[in-house]
Amino acid sequence: MGSASFLKNLLTRFGVEFGLMGLIGLGLLTFQHPELLKLSQYSERPLSELTEVLRTTEQILVRAEAAQDRFLVSRQPTDLQSYNSEITALNGQLARMSQLVRNKPREHAMAVKLGHLIRAHIETANTQVMNPQRRPAQTEESLDKTRYQIRHQLVEMQAASAPAIKFKPTKEGKNFLLGLCAAIALIVVSRVLQRKEQRETRKAVEALQGKSILLDTILNSMSEALIVVDQNGWFTHYNAAAQRIIGSRIKEIATDSSVEQLGFFNLEAGRPFTRKELPLYRALSGDRVDDQEIFVQNAEHPDGIYISLSSRPLNDIDGGISGALIVFKDISRRKMVEQEWIRAREAALEASQKKSDFLAAMSHEIRTPMNGVIGMTTLLADTHLNPEQTDYVGNIKRSAESLLMLINDLLDHSKIEAGKIRLDPQPLDLQFLVEDVLEMFKPTVAEKNIGLECRFDGRNLWHYRADAGRLRQILVNLMGNAVKFTEKGFVRLEVSSRGDSDGKTALLFEIKDTGQGLQEHEKRSLFQKYFQAKAGMKFGGTGLGLSICKQLVDLMGGEIGVESVPGVGSNFWFMVNLEECAGEVQLQSSEIRFAKIFSGHVLVAEDQIVNQRVAESYLTKLGLKVEIAGNGQIALEKARSKSYDLIFMDCQMPVLNGYEATKQLRLLENTLGRKTPVVALTAEGTSGERKSCYEAGMDDFLTKPLELHKLIATLHRWLKPSEKNLDLKALESLKDLISNDRSLTEVLIEDLEQTGPVLLHEIREGIEARNLEKISEAAHALKSSAATLGAKQVSELCQKLEDLQDFTEAEFLLKQTERKFFESLSELKTYSSRVRAA
Repeated sequence: MGSASFLKNLLTRFGVEFGLMGLIGLGLLTFQHPELLKLSQYSERPLSELTEVLRTTEQILVRAEAAQDRFLVSRQPTDLQSYNSEITALNGQLARMSQLVRNKPREHAMAVKLGHLIRAHIETANTQVMNPQRRPAQTEESLDKTRYQIRHQLVEMQAASAPAIKFKPTKEGKNFLLGLCAAIALIVVSRVLQRKEQRETRKAVEALQGKSILLDTILNSMSEALIVVDQNGWFTHYNAAAQRIIGSRIKEIATDSSVEQLGFFNLEAGRPFTRKELPLYRALSGDRVDDQEIFVQNAEHPDGIYISLSSRPLNDIDGGISGALIVFKDISRRKMVEQEWIRAREAALEASQKKSDFLAAMSHEIRTPMNGVIGMTTLLADTHLNPEQTDYVGNIKRSAESLLMLINDLLDHSKIEAGKIRLDPQPLDLQFLVEDVLEMFKPTVAEKNIGLECRFDGRNLWHYRADAGRLRQILVNLMGNAVKFTEKGFVRLEVSSRGDSDGKTALLFEIKDTGQGLQEHEKRSLFQKYFQAKAGMKFGGTGLGLSICKQLVDLMGGEIGVESVPGVGSNFWFMVNLEECAGEVQLQSSEIRFAKIFSGHVLVAEDQIVNQRVAESYLTKLGLKVEIAGNGQIALEKARSKSYDLIFMDCQMPVLNGYEATKQLRLLENTLGRKTPVVALTAEGTSGERKSCYEAGMDDFLTKPLELHKLIATLHRWLKPSEKNLDLKALESLKDLISNDRSLTEVLIEDLEQTGPVLLHEIREGIEARNLEKISEAAHALKSSAATLGAKQVSELCQKLEDLQDFTEAEFLLKQTERKFFESLSELKTYSSRVRAA
């Protein structure tokens, strides 16, 4: 393919020259050797017999005409005899001719025609011979005509029967002709190839021109500006967009003006770019620039515009830098939008901050009295009340908790919007949590006379690791809605396991009711914030409950939805994947009771009288000695003069707030050589508040209203629980015993933790049903378990319940047993933790 291409190129470029040189050479050679022009020799074949007859016939005709003419003039018999002899000879030649062409159709036809013409001519001539005095003009014309036709026929027949001429070319002639043909062929082929190349070149040029026009059109239609510079930095090409941005001076810059007059400003430095700093010169050094924002202020744009510029070096065939390509576009509109967005964002952040400040302030103002309401009802519920009083106190507490839930919804919505909600997974007994949620709604469903059901399906143990507070919040919201909108029928909570995978269980929670149901358009908007269905508007509320539920379920990585038929009912469901928890499960809030399980001296810094009483009563009932300080300054003076095991510090107080008081306390303790744990008390639950507390030097954090289980958990972290309810000798006897590779003490404590609340519940059911036998059986079972673990006071109280003969003291004994049970259980778990650590 390479040789053929080379030969073709050679012929195209030099074929004509080679041909002309060949012709000149042939001319010179012919001039020196003229014999080369003798191209060939030829020889004639012997005449054929037919040709000889035709020639003889022609000669006889000539002699006959001559004899005829002589006779017509002389009238001599000898001339007539000569004429007749010629006619006889002519007939003989015609006969001979017929013999020669009898097998040749074409020549035979011509011979027959010739015979007819000769005979016609002889007859006409004979007529003239017989009447010599009469020589009409018609006879002369007829003789001339036949004479002409005969000669013409003879010529045709002679041509047809003439022998071929044989040419014999000479050697020199052959060489001359070959050279001539080769030279001419070279010229012709070269010209043909040249014409073809010219046509292809013309087409390529036209195509290139078309592409150039198309490229120019595209480049000039681009919104992005484009400039090409050579290796010296001069502009060689640019499009219309570049001219619009840089202005008419771009033509001068392309020739001899300084590029520093472009008006390119360095935004970071706040000054014009120097020649070396310009991206186009950096590209000539091999640097690449991507999306650099530059401010341009020149004669074309006196107010200035913003551009985004990128540049690349252009390489030649050897890999060197031959120039640079600069692409940039006007981003002034985008910068304007960004600035507007920044201003809007700042305004939104300011509004959000104001909203957060407002919510924080409202939270503090509302939670402070709520702390008094809930705290006092909790303390009141722990006193000896008759059933009617217990019911009243329960209603007050539930109403306060409902109000607190609305407050929490508002705060939670604000936290979720700000992305500040964090899950706190802890071990929990899901079955207990669900049943505890249902307990909240039993008085309401009893008032409305509707059914309340609970079903668990798929497994026996329901121990998982999850954020119990957030899970409870979802269930309370969904159950509250179901109970609120159901006037007859039932509300049912179903929990089912949908399969295990990687140590996690897919759990489906379904809250079914027989309420009014929802329309299709209501279902589509149900989980949007502030949305309320038409039927729900009369009940009030914030419209945030379901929105918060969805956001919390999403945060848990689950799904939530609703199925509803108007007039039939609704099924609100959500599915989450929870990690299985085989270890110990924490006590639930409803399991916690007041008990003197701690010992120590604590200081409470709180300015609100009601809150002081709540905190003092809670801590006293938990076994602690409490002192009160009305503000941070008093708390600081008390801490200077006396040592405390723990300090509870309210953050917002007159004279000296909790933050400053803690900071000064830490400075004071540096000189005294001691450090007292400080727990913050605040009505705000935001992460910002928590951070401020830790930065001030506080060690822990509690929100108001105080929740008993959280207070006890905090005390466990900082104080040593009392163990006065336990018989340590009984525990020491179990210390070295093992069950299934585990300490027997741990196994028995876990068993007591699971079965104890169930047995206490059975005792309560026996009291409500007035069934002494059921009370006795449950008390006996609890007594045995408690005695084994050294919980002597629980065992003694269970003995009294087992020996009951009437119900006079049953309720009082049960409350005492519950209190001592949870005190003892807490001490047992503390003892178990200390033994494991040792």
